[in-house]
Amino acid sequence: MFRRSCEAIFGGYAHVVIEYPLWVISSSVVLCSILTAYSGYYHHGTIDFDPKKGFETRGTHLSAARLTLNAIHREQVKAERILRWFYESDINRKGRDVKEKYSTSPSITNSTSEPISVDYDDYGVSPEPNASDLEDPCESFAALGDKIPFEVVEYLAKIMIKVRSYEELFSVPTMKHLCRLDQVVEETIFVTNFTNPAANLKHSFNIPLYTTCPNLKTANTCDAINEKDVSDFRRLLELCRRNSTEAICSASSINQVIHFLLPKSQSKQNIISVVLKVTMYNGKDREFYDQLEKNLAKYLGDSESTQLVGVSFYLKDKIFVESLRNDTILAGISAFLVFFCFLVYSRSVLFTFFILLIVAFSTTVAFFIYSVILGIDFFPFINLLVVVLLVSIGADDAFLLLVYFRREVKKLSNLEYKIGTIYIPLYRKTDLIARSLRLSLHHALSSMFVTSLTTAIAFLTNLASPVLVLRCFGIFACITIITNYVLVLLILPAAIILIKPVRTQHSRFRVTKIGDEISKWEISHRCALFVHGLKYVITFLAIVISIACAIVVIYKPGMQLPRYNPTKLLVDSNRHEFFDNNLHFFDFEWKRSPRLVQNFALGIPLIKSSNSLSITSNPSSLSLTSNFELTREKLNTYKNIFREIASKYEKNATSWAEAAWNSKDECFKRKIITSACVMKFAASTDHLPYEFPDDSAVLPSDGPLINNDFEIFGYFFSIPTQERLRVDADAIERVFGEIDGTCLKLKSLTDDVPLCLSSSEITRFYDIISQLKSSSLSSVLISIGICLLVVVLCTRVLTLSIFALIIIFFIILWTIAVLALLGRTIGEGTEVTIKTTIEPLSCVLVAPKVVSSWQLSVVESTILVITIGLSFDYTLHYAVGMREAKLAPMVEKIGEVHSTAGVACSLGAVTLFLAGAPLLFSQTAAFSQVGTMLVVLSFTSIFGAAVVFPAFIAVFNCKRVLVTRM
Repeated sequence: MFRRSCEAIFGGYAHVVIEYPLWVISSSVVLCSILTAYSGYYHHGTIDFDPKKGFETRGTHLSAARLTLNAIHREQVKAERILRWFYESDINRKGRDVKEKYSTSPSITNSTSEPISVDYDDYGVSPEPNASDLEDPCESFAALGDKIPFEVVEYLAKIMIKVRSYEELFSVPTMKHLCRLDQVVEETIFVTNFTNPAANLKHSFNIPLYTTCPNLKTANTCDAINEKDVSDFRRLLELCRRNSTEAICSASSINQVIHFLLPKSQSKQNIISVVLKVTMYNGKDREFYDQLEKNLAKYLGDSESTQLVGVSFYLKDKIFVESLRNDTILAGISAFLVFFCFLVYSRSVLFTFFILLIVAFSTTVAFFIYSVILGIDFFPFINLLVVVLLVSIGADDAFLLLVYFRREVKKLSNLEYKIGTIYIPLYRKTDLIARSLRLSLHHALSSMFVTSLTTAIAFLTNLASPVLVLRCFGIFACITIITNYVLVLLILPAAIILIKPVRTQHSRFRVTKIGDEISKWEISHRCALFVHGLKYVITFLAIVISIACAIVVIYKPGMQLPRYNPTKLLVDSNRHEFFDNNLHFFDFEWKRSPRLVQNFALGIPLIKSSNSLSITSNPSSLSLTSNFELTREKLNTYKNIFREIASKYEKNATSWAEAAWNSKDECFKRKIITSACVMKFAASTDHLPYEFPDDSAVLPSDGPLINNDFEIFGYFFSIPTQERLRVDADAIERVFGEIDGTCLKLKSLTDDVPLCLSSSEITRFYDIISQLKSSSLSSVLISIGICLLVVVLCTRVLTLSIFALIIIFFIILWTIAVLALLGRTIGEGTEVTIKTTIEPLSCVLVAPKVVSSWQLSVVESTILVITIGLSFDYTLHYAVGMREAKLAPMVEKIGEVHSTAGVACSLGAVTLFLAGAPLLFSQTAAFSQVGTMLVVLSFTSIFGAAVVFPAFIAVFNCKRVLVTRM
């Protein structure tokens, strides 16, 4: 019954596209154009290439906690409003006296009173560094941390320089060359007319300028650098790195070099940093920073000993957006190569144009469904990868249909009428084409349906990931694949009827020699003999290689999570990305005041995002609990809790709860403490509530949470830890371990459910890292499981489906293993280290031994899903071809499949390679890694489908494999 229904549907469809091709094409084009214009005009605003957006989670406990924390920050009343309320409500107090009393409060930001001035002459110190003090580099360095706060370093531009060796770094020529970097900076400032906010700094923090500081007899200039001072300074550095307790090592200048300018480990001395005397990019004077990078690169490149490899100008996001635009040109080159390849094979410009039209409309119609029908208001940059993938996928389907169509034309052209058989009139070319197309559609559509459905399902399993950009990518990719399949069904057969792309003796184009050879049955038969003759060797090698690849993927090097840079935007060779990848080798957090913070809020319900696919679904207001009350009993509990959890980090921390508990105000003696009582106490005793959350907090704090309606809606604890604020997965994991422990303790001490997390950004980072591996694994398992079911239902041959899934699993393993190994070895020992993830610094600089691995960040997770989605196609084409092949000896069966599906898959592999090769030159990490994946997959997928799969069938075949239907 089901089969008859399918045949009836197919018959009606074939009748429409064959009899009314012009109507089908024109109506499809008009409808797609309308949908494209509508979505482009009304929903173009959903396209957002900001790299910071979307790299967050939805649907996890921490994502809900983070949304709640952001809502608390918006809802919390400002201290100024509490003071204003206090002034206006206390009519018995003289307003002038009150204002004078509180004019010096650090919590008041809108005070109009005169600022306090201090005569520093009374204390024997200068109010700020004098210009004359900063002219001397050694005096300038000594002022850091004294007259110049350490926080200044955070806002200064920085560069990383590769030196040939540690010995050469401490040579006089290299030191003098590095010393003159400030001349390059000053010349660039002059040429670009740059206004430097850090103009008071006369010197960059640069190693050569430190070498003469210990010797008071040597002038502190670049020309005065000499062998003795350099050697003495080198020995001093080595002494202090071995034993920092030496008295001479307490000098601030020595510690600046050790922490800021040299890497932490002695074994990683091939790279140094320089803190320039200019601030980072602040939104203007972009020309200066671009020119500065060029000038520094040229100047350092003039010496064989130095090379500029990393910069930190706070420009990476802008560089990414600009690189993304440039990479779209490379994607256009990929599309041109793919369509040119199809043009060579089809020898029809018009037919190739229809393929281009299908690919273009597949993307735009998918965007209509994505933004209008599904209502998703966020289109991240990573969705652009779908366009690149669609170019090769669309070409694959076109190749498959055209190969089957030409095969049927050839068969029917040589068909001889036999007495007693049904006569089919094929003497007219139109009848021949219509009949051939109907037969080719019958064979090709099932194969295209299976591959399109499995690819779409593989992409859709990204919904199992809580990372927002991965969900958006999975949905858009799935919609695009399905839309492409529908348009192929509608436009491509109708185009064949209109264009008639068949080979005839009087064709204007002559068939190339290569095309003739590929189409010959003898070539396919020889390939089949080769595979069948070596079937045991091929099967054994495939199993061994797969086991080895499994070890590479799972064990060593494996897919490790990124520790320092989870949202890599640019390729590793890019100077801006290189700096972020290597930042952890330097101790820039030395003397940094802000710490990783533990935040706890009591009495507040979790807010969950109403839309798991929206970037703008953050709640604008906080839904308060109606039963939260601040009681005297709770105040006592909070006092004890603060004392216990804060004492680990700060012995003398002052608790708001304890101050309120000890207050003589009678309102604190009552059972229920009102918000009026709290605000009166806060304003009258300089205990105004701290801002919560405070990401730059250095001291523990606590206090009630009061909203803009002056209602108490919760209570908070903010506890800075011993870990300095930085992006380090290990340190953050330790902090969250402490947070979880404290959270369990809070649950046992109070009835109010606690909200437990760190700052919003640190929580976002930790949540992504903690979810990536499990979500990627679940996506892989779900996609493979569902696709197995789809393949079984479509082929209705269980054993054949199982063999196909085994080969597909092998292809996935091979591809991921090669990507992991390429991530360790590409660019080894060269300047352009495209894929090295820089675990030991020596990998980047001299690469004597490479041990770093491919890290599973957000981009790599996307590549993993794409790999799975594309790994199904060729093997499934072969599986469907095996099922449809006539009953014959195995060699002939393999040869027949090679001559049809094999030709289409081979051409598809060529287009896959052509689509990926130009992207290898991309600057964005996503496009570069997709290009690498496509190139690798073009080899692994065709090898698995055309060689290993037939060998498996031949080895394990008992004829039941191909004839037993379910």
